[in-house]
Amino acid sequence: MNGIDVERLRAELLNLVRIRSFYGREADIASYLVDRLSRIADRVELMPVPESGGNVIARFGADRGDNDRLLFLSHMDTVELKGEWKRNPWGDVEDDKVFGLGVWDSKSSVASMIEVANGVSKFRDSLKREIAFAFVSDEEGFSRGTYQLVKEGKLKGVRFAVVGEPTSLRIMKGAYGRFVFDIEVRGRTGIGTESGGINAVVEASKIVLHSAEFQKAHEKRGSIAPLSIKSPELVMDYPEICVIRMDHHYPPGEVPEIVRKRFVSFVSSAPVKAEVRIKLMKRPTPFMEPFSIEESNPFFQALKLASSDVLSEDLKIGINESVSAANYLYQFGKIPSVVLGPDGGNRHSSDEYVIFSSVEKLTRIFLKFLERTSVSL
Repeated sequence: MNGIDVERLRAELLNLVRIRSFYGREADIASYLVDRLSRIADRVELMPVPESGGNVIARFGADRGDNDRLLFLSHMDTVELKGEWKRNPWGDVEDDKVFGLGVWDSKSSVASMIEVANGVSKFRDSLKREIAFAFVSDEEGFSRGTYQLVKEGKLKGVRFAVVGEPTSLRIMKGAYGRFVFDIEVRGRTGIGTESGGINAVVEASKIVLHSAEFQKAHEKRGSIAPLSIKSPELVMDYPEICVIRMDHHYPPGEVPEIVRKRFVSFVSSAPVKAEVRIKLMKRPTPFMEPFSIEESNPFFQALKLASSDVLSEDLKIGINESVSAANYLYQFGKIPSVVLGPDGGNRHSSDEYVIFSSVEKLTRIFLKFLERTSVSL
């Protein structure tokens, strides 16, 4: 089951990169994947998801209706095109690098899983458990796809999940959680010649600078990053209101409600003259909580051994310092999940690329993992 078609894998990756699939607009790539997987899978489903192009689910092996399934999942959407690209954002190749929007995050993982599905299709009669592949929408937005997947019970019976995201071939046994806050700063209107006004933008800027001190004040408790700062664009008057959107990632072991209170307390301690109101950003899906699985999990151990076999070195294990679909799988599906993906660079920016040889290695790891856990040879 170790054999892969490297040229087919490369061609698949370039095909995926050519399809524009900004988050919320994934219909074209979803249609492509349904067509592609329908040729090899036992069952394929296009699952509607509100305000997005839907999810694609492919299954191999008999549906026994029991709790003995494995899941491979990656997202098929990308962020918007940003910056000035020197490379073709719809696919370019130089030596061992493949360039393109979303090529590292995460179309290379999608391509790898399709090649794995090709391998599984040849051994479907020898499968000891059902193998499912899910390609989800809106991951770069509000993760509507993964949330809907769990909410509708599509993942019942999944004992372990591998989520494809950029990790440079390191296995992430857990992930940080995330909150996003809207901080409203209320000053007092005035004009430039009056000393009685309180400029809300100036006061908001003090909070932004104050946030840079978070790591010093709360070592190992995550990160704070301003995402935006907005106020009315006035001609003569000081702006009375300014709103900061602030991101806060926090590690496993932290209690979400305590994290929220600590954040509010920290921001409220900023030396400002204005009134400050802090609330969670409104979003259509829940905020993601942190998690970490036990390394003693037998599927984790099998993936670790498979990786060592392919890479000829001990696998590097860590915690993903961001969020992904794995958070929802664990948080709402109670599914032990890991994050594993190829090596590359320039994620979410111009000239994004993936190291193709790492995509090949990732594919071999996945196949080795299935050989150890799911195929009667």
